[in-house]
Amino acid sequence: DVYVPFLLDDTAMQVFFGGSSSGKSYFLGQRAVLDTLQGRNYLILRNVAKTLRGSVWNEVTKAIANMGLSAWFNVGKSDMTITALNNGAQIMFAGLDDVEKIKSITPANGVLTDIWVEEATEIDYEDYKQLEKRLRGLSRHKKRITLSFNPVYKDHWLFKQFFGGWADDDTAYRDEHLTIIKTTYKDNRFLTPGDIHRLE
Repeated sequence: DVYVPFLLDDTAMQVFFGGSSSGKSYFLGQRAVLDTLQGRNYLILRNVAKTLRGSVWNEVTKAIANMGLSAWFNVGKSDMTITALNNGAQIMFAGLDDVEKIKSITPANGVLTDIWVEEATEIDYEDYKQLEKRLRGLSRHKKRITLSFNPVYKDHWLFKQFFGGWADDDTAYRDEHLTIIKTTYKDNRFLTPGDIHRLE
């Protein structure tokens, strides 16, 4: 329930952070699938390409299957590109360890509207600044960068960059350009009692 208000959030910069099993990656995978059916083109990144298939790729493909939307997508396992059959919009995956590939990635139809960086604490500030340049060109959708990660130390560039208006006991922050939401396992109502016991 905590994520529902952010399903249609078009704030340009979005930060989802919190503890393990809070459901943030699960939600963002679902949102990417639904957004693509509306014509948004996604680039989903992690710092190292080989970590994609066992993490965000699985989250997105499971979301497609769990929502009964398999007939609406072509899932290209070899090139890790998912294409919505109703409009040609795509979800593409890449690692920041191949910078030249990132520079040349472009969707088959339209322009990139969304970049989602999973485990954003793994990337450097310089990488983040380069990503901002990837969102260019005309689109009917507002461009967005979404970062997801576990809690971060106050000396990390992410904290210095985005948490200037954040108080330690906050769970959400929003202004004209930035949305931040903090979640924990307590926000995930799909955990079993055994899951909760282990987490606690």
